[in-house]
Amino acid sequence: MSSLYRAIDEGLQAELRDAVGRQRYRLWFRDTAVAHVSESHLTLAVPTEVHRTWLSYTYGELLQDACERLLGPGTGVRLQVSATQGAKRAMRERLPTRPDAWADLLERRIPANTLDSFVAGTAGRFPALLLKQMLKGSSAENPPLVFLYGPAGSGKSHLLGGLSRSAARRSPGDALYLSARDFTDRYVSAVRARDAAALAAFRLDLSKRRIVIIDNVHELAGRASTQQELVRLSDRLAGTMTRLVLASRAHPRDLDGFSDKLRSRLLGGVVLRLALPTGEHLGEVLAARARVVGLELPEAVRAGITERTASVKGATALVDRWAAASAEVGRPLAAEWLEEIAPGAAATACEEVIRRTKDLVAQHYGIERRLLDKPTKVRSAGLPRRIAMYLVYRACALPLSELGKAFGLKSHSSASKAIREIRELRESDVDLEQTIDGLLARI
Repeated sequence: MSSLYRAIDEGLQAELRDAVGRQRYRLWFRDTAVAHVSESHLTLAVPTEVHRTWLSYTYGELLQDACERLLGPGTGVRLQVSATQGAKRAMRERLPTRPDAWADLLERRIPANTLDSFVAGTAGRFPALLLKQMLKGSSAENPPLVFLYGPAGSGKSHLLGGLSRSAARRSPGDALYLSARDFTDRYVSAVRARDAAALAAFRLDLSKRRIVIIDNVHELAGRASTQQELVRLSDRLAGTMTRLVLASRAHPRDLDGFSDKLRSRLLGGVVLRLALPTGEHLGEVLAARARVVGLELPEAVRAGITERTASVKGATALVDRWAAASAEVGRPLAAEWLEEIAPGAAATACEEVIRRTKDLVAQHYGIERRLLDKPTKVRSAGLPRRIAMYLVYRACALPLSELGKAFGLKSHSSASKAIREIRELRESDVDLEQTIDGLLARI
């Protein structure tokens, strides 16, 4: 499709979407496309004869009005059945539409990260080699504590997850992979049991592992009791065969809300920096993500992904969707399908989209922004929280697990439920649909 036809098509689709509403648009007009434009008429390609007949009978006048507004008075409309549009419709019907269905497809099609699948840039080569050495060498040959730090998307969780899975394949139970929240929850549960045996069992479980992995350590900021327990863990493991591997977004010196004692323990280990992949390195990362399902990433798709999001996490999540969808339909999808598999993905970092979405929703509904950060019993915040999650889902290619974390949820199923509820509500509530569209346009 030429740039002129594309502009006309986008304008017509916008006119139709406004005229019939999102639900009818998706049902009848989503699979149409401008095929030809002359001085007297516009030819619209439709996927089936049913579409051609129904659109002519039911929406003929509406189509005529939309074309005249777009191209001028007297412009006629012709509908023709297109095998290409029919094929697109058939392909679309094979792709998931619900968040939970996408999560299932990604789980089936995209293998879990491994140490070998990590594409190391200059800053990531030594961390990757060191973690591989932890698996091959004896504990005595490895440093007792390794601390990885870098911004979101630099590969920390990839490396830690790969280390955990590789250790489990060699010897189940050798490694324990916890997020900072998991570590806190386990510790707090043991303390609240008010039973010395429960706390002893918690500590023994960590001490008997060959490798203890704790991700997102920066989330322990301000948690004095949990920080003290991490200090105790570090001290208990000193001189043993258990190795401690931690990850955070910041260098230990720059962790706000941390005790001097814990910061000292962290600085006593091997501290390694990871950097965000950019340019050619990012292209290699995305290509490697596609190859895990046996596909080569077309240049047009790579360019489309990097144009849509500046977030490395968002880009890798989007290429995962592209790869999973391509594997599902049996061939690589063209770049134009990026909008279908991740509608509305923004050209800004996902973290910035999350921040801006929360600000807009809090302002629109007149509630405190903090009520959107985690589950709350404040009734007035229930619907705004679900709307904010839905908006972020529409605007970013975030995995559901990451979306849930952004709103303080412990499982992706809660995020999936929230998105499903808002999708159903907007289909029956015109005012809510207009509100959501207005907020989405401002993100």
